[in-house]
Amino acid sequence: MKKLLFTILTLAILASCETKKSTASESTASGSVTTSGSQPQCYALMTNGDTVRLSLTQTGNDVTGDLLYQLSGKDRNTGTIHGQMHGDTLIADYTFQSEGVESVREVAFLTKEGGFVEGYGPVQEQKGKMIFTPNTPITFGSNRLLTKITCPN
Repeated sequence: MKKLLFTILTLAILASCETKKSTASESTASGSVTTSGSQPQCYALMTNGDTVRLSLTQTGNDVTGDLLYQLSGKDRNTGTIHGQMHGDTLIADYTFQSEGVESVREVAFLTKEGGFVEGYGPVQEQKGKMIFTPNTPITFGSNRLLTKITCPN
């Protein structure tokens, strides 16, 4: 009886480990990017003195990571994101420090061409954070693509 229980328990643990195995994959045919598992995937846009850097870790539809904006002529801000993938679109809260003040705003990124494009749209304040105005479209311009990079150590 103990041997049978031990065998069942061992098989359950092995099955559990196999289900939790994570992979990071890129689908180039559809242009979409999936970041799964415990290893972060990093993306960046560096152009005309502007830098946007995004580091993501995805577990299921939950996404966490870091986001940095260093835009020419503006204050640098850096912080964390926590959000959800909705199909090919990441909607997340970006909690960041700028000029010594902590703020929260909603961000959106669309997977496109093996990277991410940031979305823009009308915003409003709700419960202390800036969110996209409900029932209004978010625009994703294709000219500011964050492409995959090697994550810094």
